[in-house]
Amino acid sequence: MVRLFHNSAPGRQQELVLREWEVLRDRLRRAASARVADAGDIVRTAELLPGQGDSAARRDYVWALDAYQAAGKLLDEAADLPDLAAVVVLAERAVERLEMARARCEGRRVPAQLVRCFYNPLHGAARPVPVCTKRRRRPGPRQAAADRRPACEACRNAILAGQLPDVLPALLPVQEAKRRTVRVLVPYYSVPQQWSLWAATACGAYDEESPGLVLSGEHRRRASGREAVTGSSRGAVR
Repeated sequence: MVRLFHNSAPGRQQELVLREWEVLRDRLRRAASARVADAGDIVRTAELLPGQGDSAARRDYVWALDAYQAAGKLLDEAADLPDLAAVVVLAERAVERLEMARARCEGRRVPAQLVRCFYNPLHGAARPVPVCTKRRRRPGPRQAAADRRPACEACRNAILAGQLPDVLPALLPVQEAKRRTVRVLVPYYSVPQQWSLWAATACGAYDEESPGLVLSGEHRRRASGREAVTGSSRGAVR
């Protein structure tokens, strides 16, 4: 979906980086908006009556409502691609947790939560990592790298081939000489965690606290540090 640029791009190439980022942002915003709308249709028809189901079902239901509300809030406030990816992830996880609550109420087997690709959570399900056994040979460097994080089949195959996976990028301000700030695209997970709520959680895919943190405005507080760096040299950004 996205293409990662080198952070050394000068002049004209830097302009192209920012232009493509804007195109990707607008495209992802439309997709995220549609995903939130779809989740809303499901949430409105999935009411769990008071006293229905066990405590686990009620927890899943409340979590799903919070995730849906957080997705809508984040959609209105998203500034970068990881924010919009988190909108998609939270909206999809809201639907998943509603199904888990429904299964508990109906006495059915509770479906497992989807494990998403770490490199780009928009890729969907990660391929299961092979279980280590005594009979399995010690993995080589590429195999070990591919096993290190959950990855979709395409990203895993790229790593096994010695290539870069299709990483979700984030726009990061970087200080250059003479107090000049340039903005570059970097892997979303390399953004300092004090600036990003999403760097360590795969845009909310691996974290149960994300809905509450978004609803409390934590994503804005962390992003304010990044905005302060950009704003301090806004006139020099190229």
